[in-house]
Amino acid sequence: MGEQPLEKMGKIEKEMLLKDLNGLRKNLLDYKKRQERHAQTKFTEGQEKSLNVLRLRIKDKYILLKQSISKYGGDVSIRIVGMTWDAFNYSFRSLYMKPDQFTALDKAINAVTVAIERIESIPVAIGDWRDISITPRPKDHPESPTYLFDSMQFHPKVIEASRELFKDGHYRDAIFRAFIEVNNFVKLKTGLELDGKALMTQVFRKENPIIKLNRLKTQSEKDEQEGFMFLFMGSMVGIRNPKAHDNIVQKDPYRTLEYLGFASLLIRRVEEGQLNSLSWLRDLSKDIPTLD
Repeated sequence: MGEQPLEKMGKIEKEMLLKDLNGLRKNLLDYKKRQERHAQTKFTEGQEKSLNVLRLRIKDKYILLKQSISKYGGDVSIRIVGMTWDAFNYSFRSLYMKPDQFTALDKAINAVTVAIERIESIPVAIGDWRDISITPRPKDHPESPTYLFDSMQFHPKVIEASRELFKDGHYRDAIFRAFIEVNNFVKLKTGLELDGKALMTQVFRKENPIIKLNRLKTQSEKDEQEGFMFLFMGSMVGIRNPKAHDNIVQKDPYRTLEYLGFASLLIRRVEEGQLNSLSWLRDLSKDIPTLD
């Protein structure tokens, strides 16, 4: 298994990553079980269709989690017939699996299992807002900025990034760090390497978004999706970007709380949003060869 990672990880980030990896492991085990039956029994058209849907779903999840699996689960390459393959890609290159694909699938399952075990051992950097004692309300200053910060119950990522800066009066930096967290959280959830405005445009677009903020069934829901896309884009261009950040001369703690509340809202919408598998299928077909 190798040495345990020394870094710490935020509580929300750790919980989300473990949830995703455990879900992937469950899907992999289910897929292996179905494929073992598939090898012994002729499937109906409906059963094969269901199996293929699961195959695509796993390929989808692997694209999102590949970086974390490689980092924590170790080498996922496998040598087959003198060639080196990614164990995941080789496992799912065709619906009708051969023996060496089962070998690759076992390696993929093991890599995810190891990644889960290693991440579980990583210490949490900070608890969420319920673990932070709220600053007592001062008798002579009933609206102390620090008291108001703690009573706002911002998203844990905003608390982790900005509380100490805010408490020490570094209001501009508190804002900047909060919106860096917005950007990083979107990257973490989607696995994309894009940044800033380009990232937000790709992820929250109205047509076939990567993160769906609602069902996208009615015109009102589509308008909300598009509206938040512009809010996310604007937060990057107008607040987080270095030039915008340099232009913020912030000495007002109460205006700072409004900025932080906006960052907290955006992070919560990302957390509540659903990854849209359909938005990945076209890209997946380019990355992973299909022989069936």
